[in-house]
Amino acid sequence: MDANSKRDKKREKIRKRALEDDPGIITSKNRNRLAVGFGILLLVLFALMLRMGYWQIYKSDELRRMAADMQKVDTEIDPVRGAIYDSRMNTLAESVTEYELYAYTQFIYKDEGISNDDKAKTILNLSEITGKDAKKIKALLEGEENLVLVAGGLTREQVEKAEKAFGSNVVIKTKPSRYYPNGPFAAQVLGGVNSDNVGRSGLEYEYNSELAGVKGRAVRVTDNNGDTLSSGKTRYYKAQDGYSIVTTIDSVIQHFVEDALETGMERTGADAITCIVMEPKTGNILAMATTPEYDPNDSSKPSDPAELKEFEKMSDAEKTEYLSNMWKINAVSDIYEPGSTFKLIAAAAALESGSATDKSRYDCTGGIAVDNYYLHCLYTHGVQSLKEAVGHSCNPALAQVALDMGADTFYNYIDLFGFNDQTGVDLPGEGLSIVKDPETMSDVDLATTGYGQGIAVTPIQILSAVNSFGNGGVLMKPKIVSRIVDSEGNTVKEMKDVSVRQVVSEETADKMCDIMEYYVSDAGGTTAYVPGYRVGGKTGTANRAVGGTYSAATNTSFVVMAPMDDPVISMICIVYRPTKMEYGAFTAGPIVKEITEKSLQYLGVERKYTAEEEKAARKEKVEVPDITGMDSLDAIRNIEYNNLKYTVMPEDLDGQSFVVVDQYPKAGTKVDKDSVVYIYSE
Repeated sequence: MDANSKRDKKREKIRKRALEDDPGIITSKNRNRLAVGFGILLLVLFALMLRMGYWQIYKSDELRRMAADMQKVDTEIDPVRGAIYDSRMNTLAESVTEYELYAYTQFIYKDEGISNDDKAKTILNLSEITGKDAKKIKALLEGEENLVLVAGGLTREQVEKAEKAFGSNVVIKTKPSRYYPNGPFAAQVLGGVNSDNVGRSGLEYEYNSELAGVKGRAVRVTDNNGDTLSSGKTRYYKAQDGYSIVTTIDSVIQHFVEDALETGMERTGADAITCIVMEPKTGNILAMATTPEYDPNDSSKPSDPAELKEFEKMSDAEKTEYLSNMWKINAVSDIYEPGSTFKLIAAAAALESGSATDKSRYDCTGGIAVDNYYLHCLYTHGVQSLKEAVGHSCNPALAQVALDMGADTFYNYIDLFGFNDQTGVDLPGEGLSIVKDPETMSDVDLATTGYGQGIAVTPIQILSAVNSFGNGGVLMKPKIVSRIVDSEGNTVKEMKDVSVRQVVSEETADKMCDIMEYYVSDAGGTTAYVPGYRVGGKTGTANRAVGGTYSAATNTSFVVMAPMDDPVISMICIVYRPTKMEYGAFTAGPIVKEITEKSLQYLGVERKYTAEEEKAARKEKVEVPDITGMDSLDAIRNIEYNNLKYTVMPEDLDGQSFVVVDQYPKAGTKVDKDSVVYIYSE
């Protein structure tokens, strides 16, 4: 083949290839390409149609819900927490509205156009309005945040001043908070709430579900700016405010208790003192207190300056433990060895079981040998009856009483008196007693239990048991809330008196009342004797157990009841680790005497003096003036002129005068010089 022919064939191939690559010319190869491309396009369109069908048909309901959720704003509405009242409907705890002040730092402090003088004025102004330290405010304003919380817990007047001074550069927010108008008054009993207004301790915790109420809701449909859509609907679910609780606490008697405990702390040098006052026939708790106390309005620290100083030195773990102990209700939580107050239980069990009678005699030679132990007595009492043995607080005699009964019988009565169970009092954290099993109880264990050592109980248990003597032998369930009421004061639920069981016969109960009265009037408990009133009781002193052995430190106590012919109050006072004196008669005796006398007089129990008591009672008496209806300032001057003292109820009135609506003691009552007159403002 010549060169021309080769050249022509090559040109022909190039021409054909060019024709195939030309999209304008339809060839078999181009047809195949178009078919494949069209098929792919159909597949993509089909997939998109399936996807659109999936979202618009199968997922349509879910998308509608999602769209509604994006447009819906669901706001919780807090209910008003119910109040806590005393038995006379005086407010002990209530809900109030507090105000929080926020500030835009850019506009009132950080802007370049604001001079240093203006910045200083802003800090000073905010400090004066809020009462907050100027250095802390400066640190807040100089921080990185543009909107900062300047101060919380403010009044309406304070935030109005801030708005007037700074206009739209500040933001006001409201916050419901708990307020205790009497400060530390009945602090452990009332308890407190956390930052979310939920009960944390005391009655606030125990009755949280009743007090808290039910939250409401406001549901709005909005645009992306938060504005309500014209086509949207707003649904409003009203909050259900909490119920209020009416306690059995009598504020006057509670004041008597707290004043007496404060004096007792100074006089005894004790670590703490606990006191409960009850009605023996109903189980109602009239007063309950423990020192040292704290202010539930600021429950994150002790209120006593000396205690606060020590608290601030503690580690975080130590502070947590301290606060837990501070908040708990010692009267129902703590267990302790009751000592000689438990002799009343042993004596009652012996009389009821028949192992002891009025004719039984016990010879005290200074001690008693039990197994290989010798149990000592402070004195040698000689031959004595059961009544005299309790009056002398004789350990060997009561040890013999327990041994004569036997472990099974004694344990049975310990169980009947409620020492194996919680009392069921409507307060949180009730402790569990420690009682030895009769199956494994040695004779020494049995003997020492007879005089209150080797057994640990709570204060509420021992007082409830002793109450049965003033109630015909019937054990009552203690309670501190009498009823639950709504916002209109209507009773929603009433807590009725509950009799647990008949523990001893009425005859035995009467004998125990006689023994208790003998102890106060003629034996070792005369420090609680009150002229004109028949007071009965029993003291107790027990060494504190530390590390499995007994230390030299003690817990001392006094349980009393009055008047013994028809008891209206009972009381237990426990002085923990007194350092300035020992024995319950001297540590707790003056405390219970003061509370008993004032309480019986307040409750209108008539004194029945002997001729000798009448003569002594007339000395140093002052007649209470009539101040009801007076302006408080005039009333106070009148009280002080008559050599009397005063206490305003409620306590915190910021020094403002008011009209006195009631008083205690009533006008014309004869009282001791320097006695306290309670002035009521509402």
